Amino acid sequence: MADLQTWSQKWLLSLYTKHYTLVDHSNQEAVLERCDKVKDLGVWFDEKLSLSEHLQDKINKAYMMLGIIKRNFRHLTIPTFVLLYKTMLRSHLDCCCSVWAPYKKGDIEALEKVQKRATQILPSLRHISYPDRLKVCKLTTLHKRGHDRGV
Repeated sequence: MADLQTWSQKWLLSLYTKHYTLVDHSNQEAVLERCDKVKDLGVWFDEKLSLSEHLQDKINKAYMMLGIIKRNFRHLTIPTFVLLYKTMLRSHLDCCCSVWAPYKKGDIEALEKVQKRATQILPSLRHISYPDRLKVCKLTTLHKRGHDRGV
């Protein structure tokens, strides 16, 4: 039992259990504690393997980056905005997406909402539709971007 516990601690792997006690051949006991979520390779998983917490974490970080861009860059050109967007904001939305590729409509909409809001910080683009803003910035929807990459 100590081997399992040592191995899981060494590899930073939390095991999902319901407070089971394991006994090995020499009657040594090890208690496996239940955990509700675990972060593995940068992705949050819950006990049902739902990735909603991971998605929300990435969306929150992207909004934080958008706030930094808005506060620190008052007069953005479109190319400058696109560069900042791709490096500071979209990188959070893309992080580990090959693992958690959103497939639920609500998740896709939540991600797309970040990009919609980001493209509205440019005063010259506020009056045009979202698809037109994407064309001007030479961006695609995040959902299409994921499909183009095979995610």
